[in-house]
Amino acid sequence: MVHQIYRRNLDKCWNCGFCTEAVSCPSPQACIGCQSCYLACYREAIEPIKQKIKPEITIIVDEQPVSVPSQVTIKTALETLGIRFSRFPHSPDIFAPCQTGGCFSCLVLVDSKILRSCHMPVKAGQHIQTKLPEDFIPHRIVGWYSPHPVGGVGTPGSAKNFGRSRFSYIEVACFTAGCNLRCKTCQNFDTTYNSRAPAVTPHEAAEILTRLRKKYHVNRLAISGGEPTLNRRWLTQFFSELKSLNPDPDARLHLDTNASILTPDYIDELVLAGITDIGPDLKAVQLATYQIITGITEPTLARQYLETSWAAVKYIADYYYPNQIFMGVGLPYNAAFFSSSDQKETELHKWGARLSAIDDHIQVCILDYRPTFRRRDICRPSVEEIRYVKQLLEGIGLKTVIAQTKLGHLPPIQPAPDRLKHQ
Repeated sequence: MVHQIYRRNLDKCWNCGFCTEAVSCPSPQACIGCQSCYLACYREAIEPIKQKIKPEITIIVDEQPVSVPSQVTIKTALETLGIRFSRFPHSPDIFAPCQTGGCFSCLVLVDSKILRSCHMPVKAGQHIQTKLPEDFIPHRIVGWYSPHPVGGVGTPGSAKNFGRSRFSYIEVACFTAGCNLRCKTCQNFDTTYNSRAPAVTPHEAAEILTRLRKKYHVNRLAISGGEPTLNRRWLTQFFSELKSLNPDPDARLHLDTNASILTPDYIDELVLAGITDIGPDLKAVQLATYQIITGITEPTLARQYLETSWAAVKYIADYYYPNQIFMGVGLPYNAAFFSSSDQKETELHKWGARLSAIDDHIQVCILDYRPTFRRRDICRPSVEEIRYVKQLLEGIGLKTVIAQTKLGHLPPIQPAPDRLKHQ
């Protein structure tokens, strides 16, 4: 039996330091195949190699002594025993979506300590419990707290600084590490693939963000990523804490998300916790385009993520928008996502038509994806190109389309309708 580990290819490496400064290697002396550095390296200088499984060791799993391979992660060791992990929440599987140590979803109890199974080496004699205590306090890597002049996808156009000073802030935000997608154009990869920053509780993150709100005298408090929804227990508690610390009616609690695991029951829980604004980022409408943008190669998983995100938007539109929560939808755009002009036109028309059929008043924000991470070869779309996409969507019937460009945001051709009340 062989196991995949990873080595740095010095011919490709630029010695940027990201794989050591942002990525926390759980076993520097002997690779255990956690993938963190491999997935994070924008030069793709970390390469997989096959290695024979090391001699077996004995550990205790759920009170039973078992033999597992050595020099692997706890997650891999448990998988050899038939314990299932999944990248979409399925009970009783252990949810392990990010695979980089950022989201803290794949936790297990190891010698009375709650640890990330994807990011810890298995050791002889460990006592592992796959079921966590009911009262455990969730943690995850969250940071990069900052004020913003234009907000995110879920920020209403009426609040954005169209043409105003970039130093006039409207929102404060924090960002989570860890994402279930593998976008080669990840616009926030230095956060997404960070596994070294300290993990915090929901209360700690909410307190810091609340202090930032007071410092900058704004009413909007947001969380983005990475992907915030990966750790459900953490996120719902975070919004509950944020609501408790900001009980005034002016406070707006905002989530930006790829919506790929945002099921109706999860949405209900977030609304109950206090969320007031949401920005689902609908990457595509066709599966092939979605796979190109997100880097999810498994068609079944990609389809599940794609359809869950669209279903989330429809559910919110049908039951919560616009009277209870505000929703703005993101459309990432770069010509490099498409194999031809015809394919681009088809994708954009189908995307606009599907959203218009749900509700043509939903705010759309076109995101001009710039060259970054593993696609530094692409060009940032011109203002004229983004304006064309904006006009195309408006021609389909979408009433409130905003566009992000290198010169600032293009406002909608008409203001948001009066029925969008709580902005």
